[in-house]
Amino acid sequence: MNTIRYFLFFIFLIFPLIFYAQSSVEKYSCKKEKPELWRLLSDEGKYKDAIKVILDSLNANKTRNKNADYWHIGQLYAFDNDYKTAIVYIKKSSGFFNRLFDREWRLYYKGTIAFLERNKEKLKTYNTKLWEKHSEYYYKNACTLNNLYENFEKPYKEASVITCK
Repeated sequence: MNTIRYFLFFIFLIFPLIFYAQSSVEKYSCKKEKPELWRLLSDEGKYKDAIKVILDSLNANKTRNKNADYWHIGQLYAFDNDYKTAIVYIKKSSGFFNRLFDREWRLYYKGTIAFLERNKEKLKTYNTKLWEKHSEYYYKNACTLNNLYENFEKPYKEASVITCK
């Protein structure tokens, strides 16, 4: 008798809830995000303006990810060939635990800093380790680091262009 009750409970109450939840997903569609202002400014080569936008966001606590913002500020300084300041912000971008437990991030992080410090030997070490063993998730970073090594004589903006497919 209890088995029949559970069966009827499932059929009349739970099943419609599951069915409705699955069918309601159809109302939503994938929307392409509008590029952030700092990215648009960066694409136009207005790196200092882009940096100001991110810093204003950080100072107003209107940021979703401080570490990513610091990384992007560092990249923008590197694009503007101010490697010394770029290093300062890139170092702020990664917490102790990320560097300690995320091997692939640590290699990409340290390799990028090695490029900015103009230390080709260190960059070679980090690049080799990351290139030989990386997950699909870090494939793009492995490609970028490889490009930094292969184009060491070029400025960061040119050397960091991803050419891997």
